[in-house]
Amino acid sequence: MKKFAFTALCLLLGGLSTVCNAQEEKKFTVWYGANLSSVSLDGGSADSEFKPLNIGLDYTSAISGAFDWTAGVSYVTKGAKDWSPGFVQIDANAAWNFVKSDNVKLGILTGPYADIMIAKDDAEEVKTFSMGWQAGVKASYKDFSLKVGYELGLSDVFKDGKSKANGVYFRLGYSF
Repeated sequence: MKKFAFTALCLLLGGLSTVCNAQEEKKFTVWYGANLSSVSLDGGSADSEFKPLNIGLDYTSAISGAFDWTAGVSYVTKGAKDWSPGFVQIDANAAWNFVKSDNVKLGILTGPYADIMIAKDDAEEVKTFSMGWQAGVKASYKDFSLKVGYELGLSDVFKDGKSKANGVYFRLGYSF
């Protein structure tokens, strides 16, 4: 729990410092997404499975010209075939927007995430806190966005042995 509190505090402070120093428009985005999720285990990986229940809220603010910062909170399902645990996830991404106009923005993003398992889906001996790293691309047209990326688990989800949650995700969003 101490790790979660420290991570959440760092993400919050980073987001607040960006908000205070932002020079451009700030936006909230509500999104729906899904992922193709798996768990890497000792000696192999569990079968991947499509997880369609992922919803969240992001806040994006400019850092400077082509760079911005996004902090968000979401409910995401991860896991593997026949196992769909639910997590509350906090993520923070920095993005470089290499295409930026009044209506269109295209960029690459990366950053950490931390999550707390709130629905174990009948699994025993699981850790309720995990961390990882995200990387992907984001395209926006006016108030609509599409984010596609990869989440690499950096901490184990099961108490015994190596077990990192990984997955490819996509998110469709609307900004206001």
